[in-house]
Amino acid sequence: MDRRPLIRTAAVAALILLPGACATSGGSGPAALPVSGYLDAGALDALSGAFTPSLTTLTWTGDETPGAAPGSDRWWMATAQAELRPPEAAQHFDCALGTRLAGAPRPALTRLMNRLLVDADSLTRRLAAGHARARPIAVDPTLQPCQRVTDTMRDSPSWPANGAVAGAAYGEMFADLAPDRAEAARREGAEIGFSRIVCRMNWPSDVRDGASIGRTLYARAAAAPDFAADLEAARAEVAAARAEGLTNPSCAAERRALRQASS
Repeated sequence: MDRRPLIRTAAVAALILLPGACATSGGSGPAALPVSGYLDAGALDALSGAFTPSLTTLTWTGDETPGAAPGSDRWWMATAQAELRPPEAAQHFDCALGTRLAGAPRPALTRLMNRLLVDADSLTRRLAAGHARARPIAVDPTLQPCQRVTDTMRDSPSWPANGAVAGAAYGEMFADLAPDRAEAARREGAEIGFSRIVCRMNWPSDVRDGASIGRTLYARAAAAPDFAADLEAARAEVAAARAEGLTNPSCAAERRALRQASS
């Protein structure tokens, strides 16, 4: 059975939810996130001084995304993973946790993810402001992105990859929420970052740097006074979701996409 329609359905849903762009780096952040982050301006400014871009050659060779050409299963998975905003983004971790987080409202989890995404977007904007590295799709206009792209988004800075920052932070968060699935959660967070390369939106070094930044960001956010209470409330919701016994029907398609991309 060809399971690609499952991924395409998720991809279309992501694009319907996201008419213009997702929370990707440099000027294309999420619109009107409803809560503040965990880190204040001083903490974000201090963090922004701790990172500089890795050196890279701004040339797309075609070897960056083996097994993930436009139209492939991994391509459609990357399209779906362009959505970083909860509650939809929580579903990226369904397969890692063996559950279906959209089976019921998870307000505490949504709040936790929203606050982390605010911090990720705020930090990414600070970092990108001083390092105007062009995106792959701007350097090579023949590259096909996996999402609709405005001129503003095309011309926004590529470093650091906000999808990788948020993905790594989410991966650490779900590792804390479900310690028995920590390795799978972190791996899924890394796949969200890799999806930005598949989409031709960021260079591999932007994603590697973004993942490191995201892990550091999460550690700083986790030390905030009100973080622990939010984490505990979300942990209860994730435990309840896992107890429901539901699974996401697209997990077979995700496994196939990852298998093809690694072969």
